[in-house]
Amino acid sequence: MKKPFGPPPKEYNYRCSVCGTELLVNEAIIDAGIGLSKFNKEYYEGYMPKVGCPGCNNYTMECIE
Repeated sequence: MKKPFGPPPKEYNYRCSVCGTELLVNEAIIDAGIGLSKFNKEYYEGYMPKVGCPGCNNYTMECIE
């Protein structure tokens, strides 16, 4: 049976460098961060944007894959 919406989105392991919080980040959030970096002309090949940490409210969560 085919899934109507395709495969589930990929998730990436992220960890906060300040408080150590770890969580999975959906690829849609990563895509938005990459789009913003391209808009600001900060993008480079292999770029993985930092995201906000729910533990300490800083943009300190980095991809750990």
